[in-house]
Amino acid sequence: MTTLALHEIGEVIRKIRKERGLRLEDLSDDNISPATVSNIERGIAHVSPEKITYLLEKLDLNMHTLPDIVQNEEENLKKIRFDLLAIDTLQKIDSFEEAIKRIDALQLDDTHPFAGHAYYYKGKCYVSKGKWKQAERSLNTVLRISQQHPYTEFNMEASSYLLLGLILYYQNDLEKALVQTDNGLKAFVEDGENKHIKFLLYRNKCTYLKHLGRAPEGLRIVQDIWEEISSIDDISTRLSFYWLHAEFLYISGLCDDAIFIAKEGIQLARRNDQYDSLCDLWTVLGSAYTATKEWKMAETALQIALQLKNRLNDAQRMTVVLAKLGSLYMQQFRYRESHQFLQEAVEAADRIGDNPRLTTSLILLGDLCYTTKKVDEAIHHYEQALALAKEFKDPQKEQRVWFSLAKCFEGRNENQFQECIRKMYISKGNDPRMGFEYLIDQM
Repeated sequence: MTTLALHEIGEVIRKIRKERGLRLEDLSDDNISPATVSNIERGIAHVSPEKITYLLEKLDLNMHTLPDIVQNEEENLKKIRFDLLAIDTLQKIDSFEEAIKRIDALQLDDTHPFAGHAYYYKGKCYVSKGKWKQAERSLNTVLRISQQHPYTEFNMEASSYLLLGLILYYQNDLEKALVQTDNGLKAFVEDGENKHIKFLLYRNKCTYLKHLGRAPEGLRIVQDIWEEISSIDDISTRLSFYWLHAEFLYISGLCDDAIFIAKEGIQLARRNDQYDSLCDLWTVLGSAYTATKEWKMAETALQIALQLKNRLNDAQRMTVVLAKLGSLYMQQFRYRESHQFLQEAVEAADRIGDNPRLTTSLILLGDLCYTTKKVDEAIHHYEQALALAKEFKDPQKEQRVWFSLAKCFEGRNENQFQECIRKMYISKGNDPRMGFEYLIDQM
């Protein structure tokens, strides 16, 4: 018997046992244990053919009639595969309630070969709805089922770790998000299906490393898999690696290389009408030109990114563009334009509830006010940013704000100055990455 045949036979035995209301123990005796019955139902390959034949006889089944039963069961499985395809499509078009309703209507128990898929799609729906606890429960069920099931060809386990990492990322727990993503990479089966999951795991890992300020590590990963990205069939995923590569090169000070990769990515994105990626790549191109003080090209790049506003699926991108334009103009002493764009960045981030970028934009606006001698306004913006950094547990930005507040109070209020210095050091505020460039790189 092949592994696939064993799997099909096991599913038939499981279904018939359930239909007759029998427990595993009801089929066990001195010749066959409940564990062996369970292994047969799950298609475990090391069970002897004699045990399978014995169990079939106990159920009044034989190998002659089994092909017809297996064929009927295969038809049922085919229908469920189709239902799951419909459910996945409903999730992608944001019909989450209808998708969950259809999943529940399938009524698959945990031993069904597609039970993991059903829980996975339910978890995806809950992630899209921002219901983290329900999503975690569904995905942890997938992990439990996947670890018990002998078939890993669908990469359900790796896919679930991918989503669990995203859930933690959305809750600003980047370190744990990284752990779950690494779990997904370890669980990934190279010769299995859903090969794109590996690249999504690497993409997310690099994104988390970027936000954690670990650019060298992220750059090594991107460079290690760079020769493989041409095999990625999803163009938006492929382009995300162009953006990450250019971003890590820019952060690492390799601006000429970043400019080359960004331009290459822009050509690919332009040919495929990928406007989100175009925005990301023009933005990092603007960042690289800003770093090399090629002001005119930096402004042009960021202005082109700004022109893509009405073509974007994700409004968060525009907050980044506005903030980078504001910081560019600040470095050029064009303070009125800087204030305009930084104020727009604050309003845009606040409007969509993008708290990490709202925090960054407020800090930059505070920097501008401090630079233009509007210290009271600077303190106001810094205190707003500090409240957000504390609320959303962002210690690096909290350190940066304490440092900035200390500058504001120096020579004005000695007690406040000393308190800020103390808080800055408590939160490891002497981190050399606190500066302006580090802050804008984390957007």
